[in-house]
Amino acid sequence: MISAEQFEEWKSHPVTIEIYKGLNELVSEIKDQLAAGNTIGGTPEETHGYTHRAVGQILGIEQILNITYGEEDTIEETSRY
Repeated sequence: MISAEQFEEWKSHPVTIEIYKGLNELVSEIKDQLAAGNTIGGTPEETHGYTHRAVGQILGIEQILNITYGEEDTIEETSRY
C-alpha cells in the first residue's frame, strides 16, 4: 500500500497532470458527442446501446479523475448506511 505522501507525489507529478488533462478533454468530447446526437442509432435499441456506452465511459473516467487517498475507508463508511 502506498502512503499519503506517495499518493500526493504521484498526483502532482507532471505526467499524472498531463494524463488527467487528457482524460478531462476526453470527457468533454464524449459529452459534446452526446449533445450533438451522435449516439442516435437506426433503432431505439442502437440508440440505447450507444448512449449507455458513452455515459459509462464518462462515469468510468470520472471515477479515475476523482480518486482520493484512503478511498477504501470512505467507501466502507458510506456503504454501512
